[in-house]
Amino acid sequence: MKPTRYGQVAERILNLINNGVLKAGEKIPSIRQLSRELNVSINTVKEAYWKLERQNYIFAMPQSGFYVQKQSSDTPAKEEIDPSRLDPQEVSLCHIYGAFQNMGQCTPEVSLGIATLNPEFWPTQKMGRYFQEVIRYQEKESYNYIMSPGYSQLREQIARLGLSSGLDLSPDEIIITNGCHEAVFLALMVLCKPGDSVVFESPMYFNLLQLLEQLNLKIIELPSSQIEGVNLDTLGFVIENYPIKAMFSIPNVNNPLGFSMPIWKKKKLVELLTENNISLIEDDIYGDLCFETRDETCKSFDAEGNVILCSSFSKTLAPGLRVGWIVPGKYYDQVIKMKTLLNISTASINQIVVARYLKEGGYERHLRKLRKDLKKQVSGLRACILKYFPKGTKVTNPSGGFLLWAELPESIDTDVIYQEAVKENILFAPGSLFAMKDKYSNCMRLNAGIWNEQVERAIKHIGRLCVNYQKKTVNKIVKIAS
Repeated sequence: MKPTRYGQVAERILNLINNGVLKAGEKIPSIRQLSRELNVSINTVKEAYWKLERQNYIFAMPQSGFYVQKQSSDTPAKEEIDPSRLDPQEVSLCHIYGAFQNMGQCTPEVSLGIATLNPEFWPTQKMGRYFQEVIRYQEKESYNYIMSPGYSQLREQIARLGLSSGLDLSPDEIIITNGCHEAVFLALMVLCKPGDSVVFESPMYFNLLQLLEQLNLKIIELPSSQIEGVNLDTLGFVIENYPIKAMFSIPNVNNPLGFSMPIWKKKKLVELLTENNISLIEDDIYGDLCFETRDETCKSFDAEGNVILCSSFSKTLAPGLRVGWIVPGKYYDQVIKMKTLLNISTASINQIVVARYLKEGGYERHLRKLRKDLKKQVSGLRACILKYFPKGTKVTNPSGGFLLWAELPESIDTDVIYQEAVKENILFAPGSLFAMKDKYSNCMRLNAGIWNEQVERAIKHIGRLCVNYQKKTVNKIVKIAS
């Protein structure tokens, strides 16, 4: 039997209630409003509401309207996803964070998994004031498209900042993106086609693995030292024996190892790749967070337009701004075409506000304080790991940023430790996320962007889990041997 028109309307409202869009006690659209939105008669909506009222899903309040009825406790509740049951190798840490947010938490109680700063470091007051002023005085620009390559004054400020990293850029070489991740995506889309091979440092930034999988690209992982990155002789051998299309690198404050590649090596890397007509995608998102002097980029040694530089303000200002940029070199026309096809532009108001902050807000002063604070936090977290983790644990000593890579005794499986830690609302990134093959299972990456007593207690708890796991493993070996 074909459902009635009012029955279809009632079903749509009921779906919104069951899915949690309309919550108990919340007012639902008025009869006239829903009539207009669904293009049905007022009587149809009335019949639908009366049906839902009879079924005790909504109730009428005189002179006010209809509201969602609170359901009895025996009504099946919407099933929540338990973050502790999600495997980061299968769904990614971003999905796991989303599960926490669906449970009403902004982030896990102790956020050691994703590279992010303590919100206290965000220049929210000054940025908030700029948002208000921009909306008031630049209303049309704020709400309209700013087409690629992006807001001219923002590109001018980025070009000015490039001087500290050895760059001599024109604003016309820069394209604004939605964060650094989009910049990397655009570079890969322009450079590669399905089946092409791309060289990556290993361990590698885990969020790129799923992107590469979606693009059907082949990955060649080159081991990186914790001091200066990949071995150039090994890279040369790979180039001679495989058809390499591009290389991805984080040469300044590497994620996750924290090293900064020496200047001589950056020069030789650019020369080697250029000689073999291989493009370099350089991720410099942590470059402004070097603890000492700001290191040069590989792009600063590029005379052929062969290096594509990607970066953003997510790690220095605030991640939610999603203001990044790409310097595509000789691939400029292809990248700007791809950016326009992908999403037309980056949020206009965010571009204008960031440009104003860079010009007037004291970005250099903000960076000086941020670097100092992060250096202290990294030192504190590092000491805490060495204190509480099992004997034999090795921890990187990064040149900047706020990420630490811990290598535990080989008998410890950090995937198992992760599953136990997340039950206590503690999230870290297990080492297995950072490689395509079965590697780094005894490693983990930890975020020092937030450091307080609660984080120290969490590190102590993770350390205790590791020690207990190690003891159980030893006991099993002893039992088998006897």
